Amino acid sequence: MFIASAAHILVETEEACQDLKEQIEGGLDFAAAAAEFSACPSGAQGGALGEFSPGQMVPEFDQVVFNDEVGVVHGPVKTQFGYHLIIISSREQQREASARHILVETEEACQDLKEQIEGGLDFAAAAAEFSACPSGAQGGALGSFGPGRMVPEFDKVVFNDEVGVVHGPVKTQFGFHLIEITSRDD
Repeated sequence: MFIASAAHILVETEEACQDLKEQIEGGLDFAAAAAEFSACPSGAQGGALGEFSPGQMVPEFDQVVFNDEVGVVHGPVKTQFGYHLIIISSREQQREASARHILVETEEACQDLKEQIEGGLDFAAAAAEFSACPSGAQGGALGSFGPGRMVPEFDKVVFNDEVGVVHGPVKTQFGFHLIEITSRDD
């Protein structure tokens, strides 16, 4: 999955947008122009929108941000909100992983389950029977996620340790986990 960072200026007319673009290309600072002319509240931050993924913005905006050149002013781009000038600050592929886990209250219970799984107990069956997390009903499956979506101790295992191995006990604020990384794009 991609993640991008961009800034924009929103105005009512295509003519105003084109005029601002020419001024910016002539030396007017993009952030200063956003602060002065943008109809979007982000103008107060120089038009900065922070980081976002595909689908978080309207399709016309996403089309530019996730396909066009980084570091240049794009536009006018017409959306339901008006006309935008967009400058893409960064765009990168974000790492993703899939994992499943079993959450229990004690380290001893976690270690005992790990030994049973290593001895042949099915991970999904163990999650369904013993996990305190609602994901237990799906065999502990958590789906795909990127860094920062789980608590730090969980993320550290999922994004650094070996795929296809049962890791743990891993202590978090929720209890003790057994974690199996089912896939990861490195």
